[in-house]
Amino acid sequence: MIKKIPPRLAAPVIFPLLWAMAAFAAQGEPPTVPDTADFYFVDIGFGNATLVVSPSGETMLLDTGTAPTAARVLDTAGIAGVKRIDYMLLTHYHDDHFGAAAALADRIPVGTFVDHGSSVEVGKDDAWWMARRGPWYKPGRNQAYDESVANYEKAREKGSHLIVKAGDTIPIKGVTVQVLTAGGKVIAQPVEGAGQANEPCHDFARRAPDDAEDAQSIGTLVSFGKFRFVYLGDLTWNEEGALFCPEDKVGPVDAYVVTHHAQSFPRTMGDYYWGLSACPPCELAALRPRVAILSLPGSGHRGGDENAIKVVHDSPGLEDVWQTEKVIDGGEKDHNAPDDFIAFIGRRDNSPRFIKLSAHADGSFTVTNGRNGFSKAYPARQ
Repeated sequence: MIKKIPPRLAAPVIFPLLWAMAAFAAQGEPPTVPDTADFYFVDIGFGNATLVVSPSGETMLLDTGTAPTAARVLDTAGIAGVKRIDYMLLTHYHDDHFGAAAALADRIPVGTFVDHGSSVEVGKDDAWWMARRGPWYKPGRNQAYDESVANYEKAREKGSHLIVKAGDTIPIKGVTVQVLTAGGKVIAQPVEGAGQANEPCHDFARRAPDDAEDAQSIGTLVSFGKFRFVYLGDLTWNEEGALFCPEDKVGPVDAYVVTHHAQSFPRTMGDYYWGLSACPPCELAALRPRVAILSLPGSGHRGGDENAIKVVHDSPGLEDVWQTEKVIDGGEKDHNAPDDFIAFIGRRDNSPRFIKLSAHADGSFTVTNGRNGFSKAYPARQ
């Protein structure tokens, strides 16, 4: 039975209802909430810059690339509809990872700057730099480096500043960001679901320590539902071993930025450089990524060997390698992915230079080449 509204109540009940309906109609459909976490891997040559857009709309920039490539990061942010960086996380203080931080902070609002604290390389003399940069050493590098760090610290005053250590989390709404490594330390306990024995650890042996910034890298695990992504910056041999041996502290991931640009040095270059190598077999055996993203310029490495990239390609369960640039020099060129999987293949055009990964909470994801729109879908793991 339909009840009639008494006349004395009709006006106060109906008029507000009509007003609400009119207001809803004026606003149109309510805004839809994105159902993906999006990752943009920007081609900045030698270095890294990864823009993360959470389903909540909050953003995180993992490294910035060099100052000359700041425009590429901004162009990609524009394509992604990003007008603010909520968290700018710098894995470590090397130019190819933090060089554009000050320039970007001048052109786009940054909420919080995240780093591991002070650089361990500031204040070192030329003799220290010469011992650690050998054939790539240039006189006066110490002064130029100290100035670049000072420029970043000044830019950092425009927002909040967060120093993180291994085991911390970064409070981005919509995704979970766990700090795996920072300041030369790794997490003491495995993340949830990890902790298994790692067979290749039987053959892992520590090498000469790295007392510079690479070993200080902040490594992060970003999770969205069942989807897992890991980026370890330029972590070097000993720290990678500590993270994955004798037990695997991370567990399998869906996507992985190849650590330290797949850099590898033979022992004939000296124990120090041998220790700067990345991608020990224990790392890839633990992570077992479905896709790996390699950020390396067309010139490849300016020294070293191809051992690291071979370990990546031999990783168990690997389906594809996506690259920011096609390598045309060095041993890595023999391991190039098909052109459709590479954001920049050497043509002089204005095509967007990034790889985009869109992840769903069920663990499925799609990777798209910004240059040509080529896309591949990866169903959720069974």
